[in-house]
Amino acid sequence: MQDEARHVAFGRLALRDYYPELTEKERDEREEFAVEACYHMRDRFLAKEVWETLGLPVEGCMEWVENSESMKMFRTALFSRIVPTVKEIGLWGPRIRKAYEDMGIMGFSQVDAEVMSKNDERVAEAFDAGEGPPQMSFEEVAARTVASLQGGGSE
Repeated sequence: MQDEARHVAFGRLALRDYYPELTEKERDEREEFAVEACYHMRDRFLAKEVWETLGLPVEGCMEWVENSESMKMFRTALFSRIVPTVKEIGLWGPRIRKAYEDMGIMGFSQVDAEVMSKNDERVAEAFDAGEGPPQMSFEEVAARTVASLQGGGSE
């Protein structure tokens, strides 16, 4: 686990130095890719094809999934990592910001990516030492993430 945490940290550091050197066209291409990837990640679990195959009312089923508490928690966990990292590496143009606003995830831009990375390293060290992952439910993890965004800390 420590190895994976270090790979992510290395990638953040390398990209943070790399993106400022890109041309505007190159940065725009990367922003477009990142926006599309985020929309795909957000929408992939709506299961449109599943509802169609089952002959169920597609729009109603997708709306139910999108508004379910478990999906909201999943998106919170997912985007609480992506948004601050994208901001920190400097891929933070108008296209990215607009997409994040449209998706309702712009609040995650307030998360300190460096603090998040240090916590990842701490968790990885504990895991590698045989302590295993923290014994929290998905709901507890999501609640802590939301609390940290609201200034309530993570402990």
